[in-house]
Amino acid sequence: MKITSNNVKAYWDIQNLDTKKDIDSVAKEFEAMFIRMILKEFRKTIPEGIFNSSFSSKMYLDMFDMQIAEKISESDSVGLKEYIKEAISKYNMYSTEK
Repeated sequence: MKITSNNVKAYWDIQNLDTKKDIDSVAKEFEAMFIRMILKEFRKTIPEGIFNSSFSSKMYLDMFDMQIAEKISESDSVGLKEYIKEAISKYNMYSTEK
């Protein structure tokens, strides 16, 4: 089979690269990413003997932490999302003033 540009799909989507996301979704994604980083650091404090240290178990625990972080972020119990939304709105308000 000859490989041409017609039968090769792009690895990433660059069509929507210039679209802007709303403040709520950006703040939620940032909060989830921050919580995931915290969970990852917490997991480093657990001794290696409790869990298998194979690649597959690390991958599973990373995916587990990602889902837990998403659920914590959706619960609106951390408050980081509201802080980010407020900071962005104040920045937008003062950056438009002359």
